[in-house]
Amino acid sequence: MKKNKLLIGTAIACVALAVLIWFAFSQQSSSALTSSSENGQETGQKMAENQSEFARQNILNLSPSEKERLSQQQIVFNEIEKDQLPSNVNFPLIKNAEGMVIRYDPNVIELKKVGDTVKFQMLEYGINRTGKIVEIEPVDQDIVRWIGKFDQGDPNQNFFTITQSQKDHYTIMQIFTEKGNYSAEIKDGVGLVQTMDEGVTDQELHHDHP
Repeated sequence: MKKNKLLIGTAIACVALAVLIWFAFSQQSSSALTSSSENGQETGQKMAENQSEFARQNILNLSPSEKERLSQQQIVFNEIEKDQLPSNVNFPLIKNAEGMVIRYDPNVIELKKVGDTVKFQMLEYGINRTGKIVEIEPVDQDIVRWIGKFDQGDPNQNFFTITQSQKDHYTIMQIFTEKGNYSAEIKDGVGLVQTMDEGVTDQELHHDHP
């Protein structure tokens, strides 16, 4: 009889120990999941904060209505005639080289986020493309690069980059299509689109250009 009671007592103790171990493990797992979830939320918030930093200093003074208008604008630049250039333009490339003269508002791209749609109308070269921003990356504290893919054609052959310095009011674009590759060099809101062999690359964007 005593032996049976001892066995029963031992069994009860084992069950109680198992319950305690299970309870402790479940609490630890719950804490780990909560911690992981909080860390994930913090990481997501940091990524969102970092991306919002790309909307930079020169758009802070825009009115809400102006921000809304520019954020809705999809056409990246507009072709103009040379005689439409402002008289104070100090950009010899535009006056001396061949290509498509354009007017450009840098805040249009500054307000674009990943997933936003942009349009390139380069009718002089037979290009009229729609694409989406797929990546935004800081090059340094001033220069930011927007990378996009065109909706038409092989995305490995049809893509674009826009590399922009706010400090120098200077932008270089590279536009790749199966019809040809093009670059745009823009200073103070006006610029020139040329075929790639005539133009510049975004590797040339630095702080001692004209």
